[in-house]
Order: sequence, then structure tokens, then C-alpha cells
Amino acid sequence: MSLCIYNKVVSTSLLIGGGREHFDCVLRVDLLFLSGQTSRTITNLNEKRLARFMKKKIAILGGGSWGTALAIRLAKNNHTVKVWEFVETQAQEMQERRLCPLLPHAKLPQNIFVSHKMEEVLPESEIVFIVVPSDKVEITIENAARFLHHQSMIICSKGFSSQGGLLSEAVKAKVKGEVYCLYGPTHAEEVCLEKFSGIVLAGGKGKQKLKKMIESASFRVELSKDIVGVQVAAALKNILAIFIGVVDGMGLGDNTRAYIITKGLGEIQQVGLKMGAKKETFYGLAGIGDIMVTCNSVHSRNHYVGEQVGKGRKLDEVLAEMKMVAEGVTTLSHAVKIESKYGLKLPIINGLHKILFEGKGPEEVLKEI
Repeated sequence: MSLCIYNKVVSTSLLIGGGREHFDCVLRVDLLFLSGQTSRTITNLNEKRLARFMKKKIAILGGGSWGTALAIRLAKNNHTVKVWEFVETQAQEMQERRLCPLLPHAKLPQNIFVSHKMEEVLPESEIVFIVVPSDKVEITIENAARFLHHQSMIICSKGFSSQGGLLSEAVKAKVKGEVYCLYGPTHAEEVCLEKFSGIVLAGGKGKQKLKKMIESASFRVELSKDIVGVQVAAALKNILAIFIGVVDGMGLGDNTRAYIITKGLGEIQQVGLKMGAKKETFYGLAGIGDIMVTCNSVHSRNHYVGEQVGKGRKLDEVLAEMKMVAEGVTTLSHAVKIESKYGLKLPIINGLHKILFEGKGPEEVLKEI
């Protein structure tokens, strides 16, 4: 009896995670010659592996710098990406010129579509990223409600709800799909250029599939169940960055920076634990990682605001000239109310409120701290 096995492998390559990944199990043809008889067997690609390479229909609400950077990242994973941008002229410019005015060094791949009309972006979407300013999240979801069915919702906005609660709770009250949060030390200016970065995806079931959909060799995604902790850290680190900006604007040096960052991290953790977070979250990428980036980077809008105030400029004047939103300013009023609600003592957070909104000088506030 003679036996001859001939394997023919049909190889394919897909652009996965910003690089080309080859796989050879789409089709395998075995020709078996056994006692003069030929049989052919065809083995299909394993369903689980196939799912990894399937394109997703993704909608992004918010065409600012971070929304655009995420769109580019996801488009490079071969997903179909549609971006809703509130400002009509900016949406048209992005769609026609394939550029985002807030990210001048990034070019939009052809599988990104941009529009200011939700009806052109949301229908048929499977996953929706929320990347509008935190104080616009609820109204944006309300306006999008007629297009939202059971899509997975991924919140990227950093702040609190209009009532001072978690954004995830506010969104859950308005949608039927699973809600997740995506936060970490990831400046849009670097992510869009594929510089190595890491981020945290928090939520319940389904995180693993979303992780594979998002990540690449240069964009690592860690998973967490602590959806409370990542939100508190993401919101309050912006306040800390403003205070560090004030310190830098005053020229006070590294010793003062170290003091404010250390004490500020402690206050962020206090708030988080009171709201049900896990302590370890604040020592990970979404906690100390994001604090390091936001407090030290030239890309940080919040640090810029604080630095200008530290140099003696008025807050309203600084905000009026900015093209992008410094979330920490919006979040600060909620943080002071949270301090009162839980009976906490948060001198760093309270002190910044006095500088920005109560007319106290930074030097006086630092003495009180």
C-alpha cells in the first residue's frame, strides 16, 4: 500500500496592527493517494482565528485630535471607520483634504470617512467610540440615540457627568449595548505617528475581542475590570496637570513639582476608593502613567493652561485663545463637590479651585497646602 500526501497552502497577508501579518490556514488542500484512490479534503480557517481578521464597522463621535488619532489607529487595522465631527467646516476639510487641522502631521487613510451628520456615520456601526469633551457626552448620546441599538460603546472622554457622577453610568442609562472605558498615557500627537504607547480598556464581558480589534505592535492594550478607577484617574489627573503647570509657570522647580504630584496622586486615590475603585489601578497606566504624561508633556493642554496662569495671565483669556479643550478646568468644579459629598480633605484640588475661580494667588495657596 502506498501513501502520498500533498499539501497546498493558500497564503494570504493582511495589514494587522500597522504591520503586515501572514497566515497560511485559509485553505489547505490535501491530496491523498491511497491504493490508487484520490480524496480531497478542504479545511476551513478556524472560526476563532477568522474573527481576528474580520473588519469591523466603527463609528467615532468626535473629530478632534484624539478622535482622529484613534480613527487612524483603527483604520490601519483594516476596519471601516466613520467619524462624526460637530463642526461642519472641519468635517468637510478632513474628508476632502484627508487632514485634521489639530493633527497637521497625520494623514487620514482612505478607509476613514468624516461627516458632521450622524445619519451618515452611525447606521450599521458595530462599535462606537465616544471622544467628545466630557461635558458634551450626554447631549451627544441623546442626539445619537435613534441610531444606537446594541453597539458596544467605548468612552474615551475624560471627566465626570453633568451631575458629577461617572460618565459610564450616564451613558449606560441611555444605551442598550455594553459600555467600556479606554484611558491611558496616550497623546494623540504620538499615537497618530505610531510611536509606542500603552492604554487600558476597562469594562465587563467582551474586552478581549475589543483589545484585538484596537491594538497593534506599537499600541498595547491592557485590560481591567476597574471601570470606576480608570475614570476617576482619567478625570482628576487633568486637574493635577493644571496645578503642575501653575508651578512651572511660577518657576518653582522640581522639588515643588514632586510634592504636588505625590500629594495629588494621594488625593486622586482617595476619591477613587470612596467611589469604589481598586487601589492598584492608580499605580498603573491609567493612573500614575497618565499623570506622568499629562504633567510633563509639551502636548498637554491642561499643563499649558496652568503654566499660563502661573505666569500671571487670566484663565478666561487663556481659554479663549485655545483651539482644544482643557478638560481639567471643567472637571475641577465637579471635583470640589465630590470632596464635599464624601467628606474628604483634598488640599491640592481645593487649592487649584481657589487659584482659578476664587482669585487667590498661587503663592498664598501653596502656603496653605
